[in-house]
Amino acid sequence: MRTLLLTGFEPFGGEKTNPSLEAVKQLDGLTFGDIAVKAIELPVSWDRVIPLIHSAIATHTPDFIISVGQAGGRAKIAVERIGINICYGQDNYDVTQNGEPIVPSGPDGYFSSLPVVSLAAAISAAGVPAYVSNTAGTYLCNYALYTLEHHIRTHNLPIQSCFIHIPFLPEQTTDKPNQLLPSMSLDSIVSALRAAIQAMAVPTAETAQVDATVAGAVTH
Repeated sequence: MRTLLLTGFEPFGGEKTNPSLEAVKQLDGLTFGDIAVKAIELPVSWDRVIPLIHSAIATHTPDFIISVGQAGGRAKIAVERIGINICYGQDNYDVTQNGEPIVPSGPDGYFSSLPVVSLAAAISAAGVPAYVSNTAGTYLCNYALYTLEHHIRTHNLPIQSCFIHIPFLPEQTTDKPNQLLPSMSLDSIVSALRAAIQAMAVPTAETAQVDATVAGAVTH
């Protein structure tokens, strides 16, 4: 049995909920083929994310890691292609980053090691709109993707990972100045993550072929 570590963030930015955490909690303990899911909560904290992820890797020895985060304003599920070496913004604990590199001596970016094109295609095939995104931003979501791939590669760990951004829940848009903000139901978000995990459970050769043949990105 292989293990998938699934992470979701606590609420941030004044929100009372974070759909990433609510979605991954629904998948905790489930199995998809030969993949068993373990879900954990991540703090929106520059200082605490890395130690917590490292501890979870040591405890659960996962084969895969998918981190999930909220991207208010996006209309579709966004499977992130790359994390960049920069961090910016104030976290939930009043710690602020001002554009510093995440790893001063690290590369400019790390590509996700999971097949992002086939995951986005699988989510779309399940009836939930999805695409491959080429920007994970500069906040904690990008930070999680970059630091995770850095840890995996510098320690030669047999783990594949990626980051998935999800839209607001409908109820999160009702108090915003622009109430035309896109949103997605929690059921649809969970269905999207299920489809991605199920795609990972297919034979490697099949997944690789899908990744090589499906168009994978928007132009901007």
